[in-house]
Amino acid sequence: MELFIVRHGEAGHAVSDAARTLTDYGRDEVARVAEALAERGARPRQIRHSGRVRARETAEILAAKLEPAAGVIESPGLHPEDPVEPIAMSLFGERESLMLVGHLPFVAHLVGRLTQDDDRRAPVTFPTATVACLEGEDDRWDLAWVERPR
Repeated sequence: MELFIVRHGEAGHAVSDAARTLTDYGRDEVARVAEALAERGARPRQIRHSGRVRARETAEILAAKLEPAAGVIESPGLHPEDPVEPIAMSLFGERESLMLVGHLPFVAHLVGRLTQDDDRRAPVTFPTATVACLEGEDDRWDLAWVERPR
């Protein structure tokens, strides 16, 4: 199974952190990454996002290019400071490709937890619109590749 862990694109400022939208640059960098993912043959069955505007917009741009069969949904537990263990445990039994769109530091901690069993040792840095592809299942995950905007 492939698991794609994505940090949202560049976002602007807003009164509320949850309401921050992607900038023009952010939309462009996500579109470029979506194109690169399509070229790699990435086909997530579903895209899940945190529900914050910038993550939802990122997920929608990715979905327009990757066409996930099970669509795009908001999913709890993907906010910046959420604990990673509930999401890590929720992956048990997943057998179809999945994409999670979230925020720092959560995405880095999740990759560290899944690949090294240590959420403080992320093997990937996550500039905006970065995608880490992990391969494996349940509690056995390897970092396969990383895609950043070109």
